[in-house]
Amino acid sequence: MCMVIFAPLFAVLAFATCGGYSGQIMVKVECFDKTQNNISISFNYPFRLQEVHFSALLCEGTRKETLFLEGDYASSAQFFVTVSVLAFLYSLLATIVYFFYQNKYREKNRGPVVDFLVTLAFSSLWLVSSIAWAKTLSGVKTVTDVHQILLLMSACRAQENLCEVLQEPIWTNLNMSVAFGFFNFFLWAGNIWFAYKETGLHKSTKRHLSRTPSEKRGSFRQYSQTSFDQSGGGFGQRLYNQGSFDLSTGGFSLPRTNLGQPMLYQQVGSPTSRGPLIFVNEM
Repeated sequence: MCMVIFAPLFAVLAFATCGGYSGQIMVKVECFDKTQNNISISFNYPFRLQEVHFSALLCEGTRKETLFLEGDYASSAQFFVTVSVLAFLYSLLATIVYFFYQNKYREKNRGPVVDFLVTLAFSSLWLVSSIAWAKTLSGVKTVTDVHQILLLMSACRAQENLCEVLQEPIWTNLNMSVAFGFFNFFLWAGNIWFAYKETGLHKSTKRHLSRTPSEKRGSFRQYSQTSFDQSGGGFGQRLYNQGSFDLSTGGFSLPRTNLGQPMLYQQVGSPTSRGPLIFVNEM
């Protein structure tokens, strides 16, 4: 529920603070002949600073020079804003599905699995885009530093002229956008476990792990009881009896088995001496 409430909100804050940014620098140039010139430099999202140019007084009559800033930081900024917008749209869609299409969401477990995979994807995207945007913002601050701007102007490099900074860019919104980016990462990453629980995969895993040892013992015990039951006619049935001597006839009888009918052999010898009778099973 927290994910449903806070994810769209912080996604909006992330792309609003970055995509809606506009900075301005104002510099006052006063030449040695008391000629003054106010220079205004504006830049905004997506921070293609190489396209930002301004005209500065040379303090040589009315001559001016046109200067350009350096650096193209649009890719990282646009990537960050794109992730923010997509996360916002998906959060809205997920909210609608949670509240109005709960049956469809849980049908055949497709909804929870898709939600789990998308949550993993957005967690990774938030992390990568936030790191890239934080590094890019550091570069933007370096290029638009007022001291770097003054060094670009020829009039400000001359000691006889006076240059004064009237306005510097405010970085509060961009700093907050980086903070919101990392906050969104922790928000989506923290929801991975809850999205995984909705899939029900952890229940089947626990059931398998907890059931396997006992089932093995139970199946082995059942197999032992059924296979070696001496009361039945299975493998465990006693198939033989003890052998015995017949003292009256002087013979020896082997136990009966289930392997076949015995054959009678008599020792060849004198009629007065009778040897033992030997029963051999014929296969």
